Amino acid sequence: MTVVAPRERTFVGWIDWNGRIRVGAYNPHTGARTTVTVGVLSRDDHGSPAILVEPDKRLTIFWAGHDGGAMYYRTSRRPEDIHAWGPVHLVSSQLRDYLGFTYPNPVILPAEHNRLYLFWRGANWSQDFTTRDVDGRWGQARSLITNLGERPYVKVDSNGRDTIALAFTDAHPGDAVTSIFYMTLRGGWLRHADGNAIVALNSTPIAARSADTVYDADATGVPAWVWDVAIGRTGHPVIVYATFPSPSHHIYWYARWTGRAWVSHLLTVGGPTVSPGTLETEYSGGLALDHTDPATVYLSRKVRGWFQIERWTTPDGGHRWVHRTVVRTNGADNIRPVVTRGSRGGPISLSWLHGHYGFYTTYRTSVDSLG
Repeated sequence: MTVVAPRERTFVGWIDWNGRIRVGAYNPHTGARTTVTVGVLSRDDHGSPAILVEPDKRLTIFWAGHDGGAMYYRTSRRPEDIHAWGPVHLVSSQLRDYLGFTYPNPVILPAEHNRLYLFWRGANWSQDFTTRDVDGRWGQARSLITNLGERPYVKVDSNGRDTIALAFTDAHPGDAVTSIFYMTLRGGWLRHADGNAIVALNSTPIAARSADTVYDADATGVPAWVWDVAIGRTGHPVIVYATFPSPSHHIYWYARWTGRAWVSHLLTVGGPTVSPGTLETEYSGGLALDHTDPATVYLSRKVRGWFQIERWTTPDGGHRWVHRTVVRTNGADNIRPVVTRGSRGGPISLSWLHGHYGFYTTYRTSVDSLG
C-alpha cells in the first residue's frame, strides 16, 4: 500500500483480493472518493503498487508480481486525476534470471534535473535499480546490493532535493540472522550517514556490510527486519525495525543517527506474527514513521487478542516516549500502518489494513484510514 498527498488530493495504491492494481483518490474539499483499476496481477500482496508524483503532478504507478516477469508502469493523463491513463509500459532490464521483479520504489531528485531512480528486488534477489532522465529515457539497469542466494530488503526515502536514504537487511530474517544497514545516495556516490564515501554509484553492487551497521545481529544472535526510514527536517536519518527473539515475540526498535553514531532505543513489544500457522513467522503488525516529523511513529501491536494502531512520540530522540491508541481493537486486526507522504495532518493522514490478514495470498483486508 502506498499513500501520497501531492497537493489538492490524497491518493492510495493497493492490490485487492482479486489481484487488481487499484488506485483511489480522495478530494478533501468535496469528500468525493474515486477508485480505478490500472492493471491486473494474481492475488499476492507482494504485488502492491508504488505511486510516483511527477514534477507536473501527474501520477505514475509502478507494479510487478511476486518475482514477476515484468515491471509495469503507466502515467495519468492529467495532474492529480486518476480518471484517464496512458498506455502500460515495461521497465527494461538486462539483469535476467528466473526471479524477475518485486517491490518497486521510485524516487525523483530535483537537484539532478528531476532524474528518477527506480529500485526493486531483482532477478537473482539482489537489489537492482535504473534511472530515467527528464526527457523520459531510461538508463541501463544495474545491481545495487547483493548477497548471493539471499534476499536483502530495502526501505527508501529522500530529502526531496538531492539525497536518497536506503535502509536494508542482508537477507530474509526467516532464512538468516539478519542485521540492519544504512547508506545514502548523493552526488553519484553511495555514502555513510556521516557523508564519507563508500563507493561511486557506477561501481556497484556492494555487500550490505560496506554500509553503516545500524543493528548487528552477529552480536545478539537475533534476526531483524527493517520497516521504515525517514530523513526528516534535521537531515539525521531515523529507522524503525523489528527483532525476533521468538516467532511469538516481536520487538519494535527506533534507531537514530546522532551525527556521530547510530543509537537504537526500545519502543515496545509488538506481539506475535500476523500470519499464524504459516511460514511467515516474522510478519509483524508493523511500524511507520511520519516522514515530516520522524519523532512520531505509528505502530500495530497485539492487545487483548487483536492488533491495534498506536501513535508514539519522543521529545528527545528516542529516550522517552508518550503514546496513545488511535485505532482500537474491535474483533478484527488493524495492521501495517502507513503515514501519507506529503500529508499536513488533514484527512487520510494515516491508513492501515483492517480485517483478517492470514497469508500473503489469502488476505481478507480492507484499506482503512483516519478522516
